[in-house]
Amino acid sequence: MTATTTPVNEALDTAVIQASGPETYDVISPATERVVKTYPLPNVEDAHTAVAAARKAFDHSGWPRLSMAERAEVLERFCQAYEARAEEFGAAWTEESGPTVSHTRLLDSFVPGIWRYTLALGGAIELDEVRELPDGRVRVLREPTGVAVIITTWNGPSLYLVTKVIPALLAGCTVVMKPAVESQITSRVIAQMASDAGLPEGVLTVVPGGVEVSQALVSHPDVDKVSLTGSVGAGRAVMESCAANITDVTLELGGKSPALVVGDFPLGKLLEAIVPGFLPFQGQVCVALSRVLVPRERQEEVIAGLAEAFGQWTIGSPLSETSMLGPLGTAMQYQKVTNYIRVAHEQGARLVAGGGRPAGLDEGFYVEPTIFADVTPEMDIAREEIFGPVLAVMPYDDLDEAIEIANGTDYGLSAAVFASDPAVAENLALRIDSGTVAINSAGISFFAPFGGTRKSGLGRENGIEGIEEFLRYKAIKLG
Repeated sequence: MTATTTPVNEALDTAVIQASGPETYDVISPATERVVKTYPLPNVEDAHTAVAAARKAFDHSGWPRLSMAERAEVLERFCQAYEARAEEFGAAWTEESGPTVSHTRLLDSFVPGIWRYTLALGGAIELDEVRELPDGRVRVLREPTGVAVIITTWNGPSLYLVTKVIPALLAGCTVVMKPAVESQITSRVIAQMASDAGLPEGVLTVVPGGVEVSQALVSHPDVDKVSLTGSVGAGRAVMESCAANITDVTLELGGKSPALVVGDFPLGKLLEAIVPGFLPFQGQVCVALSRVLVPRERQEEVIAGLAEAFGQWTIGSPLSETSMLGPLGTAMQYQKVTNYIRVAHEQGARLVAGGGRPAGLDEGFYVEPTIFADVTPEMDIAREEIFGPVLAVMPYDDLDEAIEIANGTDYGLSAAVFASDPAVAENLALRIDSGTVAINSAGISFFAPFGGTRKSGLGRENGIEGIEEFLRYKAIKLG
């Protein structure tokens, strides 16, 4: 449960993370469906112990009373520990969740830059200021919120570390990190990194338990802040649990991101953005452009281009340097994605490409990149987050209808607009109800505030705003 002082050359499966009970968890390889490691599984008692350690560290250690610069110095050592173990971390993620080695290498290479940018931002936040106000002088303080519980999923452990955990620690909070239960191996590497960096006891505790551990953490009266990345259902459950204690919540939930194609935007440029904006990690990212909205007269041209581009992405073992796509992350995710494909057929969508298991891959959670055309707004694959390589191409007749389709789901996390006229593109971006909109590109900036509208969540991550999620205000009236 807690990070211990472990030699850096000691094997990962030592007691870097402890658990007090007899229950164990089998890590299943998504590529082979076989058990690769078995670990003790933290339980509710371990969750309570973790919160107690974080509470003690916040109330009685010097961590929250250090300056932002002093905390940044410690977290720089944490960053160096990450860099030293980046290859080990990527291999662990591939083993437990199935991203290809090329994907982990690319994604994890971004992390130190985001990490250090965040640390540098700490100096730009005014933590203590005196304001001359109409009724007198007031000292306004920004203080760390307290004990923060951070709950993450299995699809990006390095990003969650740098976009959630580091801002919380920099703000002065003490953190209990609850990774997905599937993330047993990467959890241990994170705990080892913290040990390598010399983080004070109780400042960061890693508890990779199941749902009951999450429930125990978010309902605990000694927790001051909860930050979750997960499904809408998980977000709703967290809010309900936090309501009893009026615990502050940040939620980064699902997405059903539209890519709105305007007029005669060149097909080649469109494919250069949409394909890598959707396929990496088999579409298992919340900002994946899973709906492509095209003028009706261009639908056949676009789907032909997409099908050809998808066919060039090699599928195979995530350990192979030649594989561009690997398996889905879990058996549950495989069942969910294949069920959506079946329902899409039943609801009348036209299968253009994929739709089954890749030839020659008889074991593992593999699904071909799949394209459906003639998708209408009421179909499940147009409305619900699939979290897999299933793309819905949706025709429209005019831009007002396109905006209605783009905004026609419960989500509002990310979107993209592709238009040759910059003024048209920016106008449409303003009309799309989404926390992030890219113009003639895909993805988000990890240096700008990120979060959603509607059921995509509450609050923001990244940038100064991401740090401020873990700060609270105090006003002292000076007279």
